[in-house]
Amino acid sequence: MSVNLNKNGAVLVAAYKEVVDAKTDTNWALFTYEGKSNHIRLAEKGAGGLEEMVEELSSGKVMYAFCRVQDPNSGLPKYVLINWTGEGVLDTWKGICANHVSSMASFLKVSLTFDKRHTHTHTHTHTHTHTHTPLQGNQPTIYTQGENVPETPQKGPS
Repeated sequence: MSVNLNKNGAVLVAAYKEVVDAKTDTNWALFTYEGKSNHIRLAEKGAGGLEEMVEELSSGKVMYAFCRVQDPNSGLPKYVLINWTGEGVLDTWKGICANHVSSMASFLKVSLTFDKRHTHTHTHTHTHTHTHTPLQGNQPTIYTQGENVPETPQKGPS
């Protein structure tokens, strides 16, 4: 089952544009599925940075967080895709949704994704490199800080 970005396409594109537009305060958008369908919908968006965004992650859902962060070295905006799989997600649904990550990365024009899966006692993190063209010629930076928020920059491919 392939991911469907068309049903709610106008809303998804509008949220994407808000995040990449430096003139807006919106710096993250969170996407998820409509029930158990393959239709992606906007779950939430905000201007409070990663700290605010992680509060919206659901333990029972697969979600895709698209965030604008500022590179502390260059001061340039960088774009991060976080693939969230909550601890309550069924294994079969995890498998189906794992096939959608590259489609989401392509739609959001990022070249790196940051996978986050929280279990009862451990947090698992994986970074995957894709060959997609990054936004505005900039390579996104993945920040990892604490358990849910990015801290150490990992540069994309050159």
